[in-house]
Parts: sequence; structure tokens; C-alpha cells
Amino acid sequence: MTSKPGSPFPSGFVITTPRLRITPLDPTNEAHCTFLAHLWNTDLFFRSCGRTSVLDTRSASDFITTRVLADYARNKHGMFLVSLQEQDPMSLQPIPIGTVSLLKGAPPNRHYLAPDIGYAILPEMNGKGYATEAAKELIEWAKAELGITGVFGFCDARNLHSRRVLEKIGMEFRGIAALEMFGGAVSAVCTLPGMSEDLSVYGLTEDIRKE
Repeated sequence: MTSKPGSPFPSGFVITTPRLRITPLDPTNEAHCTFLAHLWNTDLFFRSCGRTSVLDTRSASDFITTRVLADYARNKHGMFLVSLQEQDPMSLQPIPIGTVSLLKGAPPNRHYLAPDIGYAILPEMNGKGYATEAAKELIEWAKAELGITGVFGFCDARNLHSRRVLEKIGMEFRGIAALEMFGGAVSAVCTLPGMSEDLSVYGLTEDIRKE
């Protein structure tokens, strides 16, 4: 199999769970771009992540091209599309319901040395365990295929729902910190079990306080 231009993944690459398909985002796939624009302009996304420059199919394609493909090329991981295993009866394609990501920045920008897990699910699909299922499987794939042993989980310190998802994934709560990488936002900090007690070895040097 051959990779798409700008992507390290072979054509047809997919990570599967009993209910879900996790696939790379493709800027030339109109369905991917249209879905990302829809997802990122829901009220739930605004409340949890804020507004972005992705407003329509074209700006979604530009974002995937400039940001997502760069993450894939640099790290061999990044943001992925999450779809149900079942197909839409009209398009005969899996039904997209969200995204799951494993992101790590790069110099000269401020960044941590371990990636962080993230997810966004359509409001009508929340509460079904899809975010937990997708995030668990992406981390397991990254461990097995990329040798990743350290992963952060960050969320708004007041967002108990997101924190519960991180804990269901198997992450351990370490405390609360104002994270410079996120503009000083006060965030809950979670890690995979087995990561060093000294998080500065992963580049996280902010003061962490227990609740």
C-alpha cells in the first residue's frame, strides 16, 4: 500500500475498536473537511475549546493541510477522525462522530516532551463512551507502534466530565496548574501510570498544586 501525499500512513490505514474506526484526516476528502467544520462549530465545542478559524469546508481543508499533515509528518501521530463502524445508508461510508488526537508541539514554540490526548465528539453522540473508547485505543496503538510511554491529559480544571473521561482512559490525576502552553489556562493535569513523579523531565515545569 502507498501513503497519501503528505501523510506517513498507508492508504486504507485504520485503527479499529468494537464500535469505532479511527482514520487519518484527509484535506482532499470533502466529507472529512465538511464534518470537521461542523464539529468545531457546535455550541459544545465552543464551550469546551473556544472558537477557531475553521468555519467552513475550505478552511477545514486548509487547517488539515497546514497543521494536521505537519503533525503526521513530524510525529507520526496527531488528530484523527472517529467514525462509527456502521455505514451511512446513503453514502455507504462510516458515520463520522468526532475526532481524537495525540498532539505534541515542536520548537521554537513552547511544547512538552510527551504528547497529550484530546477528543471532541458531536453533542448528540456524547454520553455513549465513544471518547473513552477512541482515546484508549489511540494510546494503545501509539504505545505498540510508536514506542510512546508518556502521555499527558489536560482539561479545564472545572470540567469534571472531561476529567472523568481521562480517568476512565486509565490516566492518573496529578494536580492543577496554569499551563503556559495553553496561555496560562488553569488545567487539570493527568498522566499515564508509570510516568515520572518529576514532570519537568517531560518539559512541564509549571507549579502543580493538589486540589
